[in-house]
Amino acid sequence: MEIVDEIVQLAKKRILEMGYQEPILFIKGTKKKVAMGFQKFGDTSIQKERTMLNAGANLAHKNSVGELEALVFVDEAWMDMNVDVLPSEDPKRVEVLLINTFDAATQEERVMMFEMVRNKEGKITDLKQKSLPEGGSVKGVLLPAFRKGYQMIQPTTN
Repeated sequence: MEIVDEIVQLAKKRILEMGYQEPILFIKGTKKKVAMGFQKFGDTSIQKERTMLNAGANLAHKNSVGELEALVFVDEAWMDMNVDVLPSEDPKRVEVLLINTFDAATQEERVMMFEMVRNKEGKITDLKQKSLPEGGSVKGVLLPAFRKGYQMIQPTTN
């Protein structure tokens, strides 16, 4: 998706310049494209899912973009390969820029991760692309929750 390439470049540039990334969702519809920032996103998975569900319903109610074509969510996250420990509790975790995409036509989700490399002063100096473990797949709850909220108000054929 062309929109994803643009957003990846924008997100990488922004985090290198500003040093952080607030959660932001880019929505591409048949009528227009919009972006939504989240100042209060939630501390738990359930709160974050509820935030996305509400955001979808609010967008459909206030400002329809038409039928959803693509969603791209950008945020910071912790990544860890140790499945026995929460990433936030593992000292070997890595900080990543996370870009999660959802194609409404195919229902396919993808994720791109870029490890944040910091200098001694803590400034982000580089982003190194990371890949999912072999055989890994993406089945998140946030983008489907947004879509569900949107479709509760603005039913679509996708």
